[in-house]
Amino acid sequence: MYVAGKKLSINPRVFDGKHGTVLDSGTTYAYLPEEAFKAFKHAVMNEVRSLKKIDGPDPNYKDICFSGAGSDISKLPKAFPSIEMAFSNGQKLSLSPENYLFRHSKVRGAYCLGIFQNGKDPTTLLGGIVVRNTLVTYDRENERIGFWKTNCSELWDRLGVPSAPPPLPSELTNQNSTANMALPPAEIPRNITSEEIKVGYLTVYLSLSKNYSDLKPKISEFNKLVAQELRIKISQVQLLNFSSSGNESLIKLAIFPMKPAYYMQNATAMEIVSSLAEHRLHLPEKFGSYKLLEWSVETPQKRTWWQQNVMAIVVALAVVAILGLSASLGWFIWTRRQSPMSYKPVNIASPEQELQPL
Repeated sequence: MYVAGKKLSINPRVFDGKHGTVLDSGTTYAYLPEEAFKAFKHAVMNEVRSLKKIDGPDPNYKDICFSGAGSDISKLPKAFPSIEMAFSNGQKLSLSPENYLFRHSKVRGAYCLGIFQNGKDPTTLLGGIVVRNTLVTYDRENERIGFWKTNCSELWDRLGVPSAPPPLPSELTNQNSTANMALPPAEIPRNITSEEIKVGYLTVYLSLSKNYSDLKPKISEFNKLVAQELRIKISQVQLLNFSSSGNESLIKLAIFPMKPAYYMQNATAMEIVSSLAEHRLHLPEKFGSYKLLEWSVETPQKRTWWQQNVMAIVVALAVVAILGLSASLGWFIWTRRQSPMSYKPVNIASPEQELQPL
């Protein structure tokens, strides 16, 4: 294994421990044996001294993250070193920053290592991050695997497959078809499967070819147009920020699930991202052309006990009210029936009533 062209000072046999080296695209990240990871981490840290080391997005994990690289993904190779994996036959697989970094979900322009220590397990596990924008071929007859670096979105377009969108990754990761290098994946919890991920809402960053001053009077109708094109309700789209960037405009949107749901399905979220990335939105000419710069997934906010049980509370109160009214009505009827009837004997003397005047 090489970092910035320098071979790590480890015995290559370290990658043969237990199950050896396993390629599993269903796993999000990559995991190395302890000895290999320590050497890899040390080598990377030596190459990124100009960047600031920061805490990861989740305090439950000791992620290794850096800020100061900027949000321009095309310039990440200038801030982070190249990585190479060398195989026994002399072949090498080059890893660009997108193949070993994920985007920090809380600090803009910050990134974290997507290669971790595999606990005390000596197995090497290469997850989907390693083969992002890589065409993987499997030669079962000769028991070989081939890697070809490419832009998967552009490759799909060149293949000319009619109507069907490109196959979605098994994890909810970030895809950008408009850049030469895809965005590093948004941070995903490493201890859950994709089926368990709940998308609270999506945050998307768009670049419009029209300048800020031209768009400002028209920006109020932008949300409505986006909602119409995505076939969602306008209440689900919220404009978070609108700013200028040279001759272009930058827009930050939040896309929420349809109420009363507090999260959206993975398939729905990926369909929205695919629609934006593949330019399926047809906006009026006055907005110019758009480009999806990046997107991120926000997990649902923790609901309070009252929010989680509000429906049950309302139903319980309604039942109590109905039972209370029923009991009150029953008691009233019963007391009326039990009260003694006032009567007089036939032969009792009674005062003569005066006749009413005519």
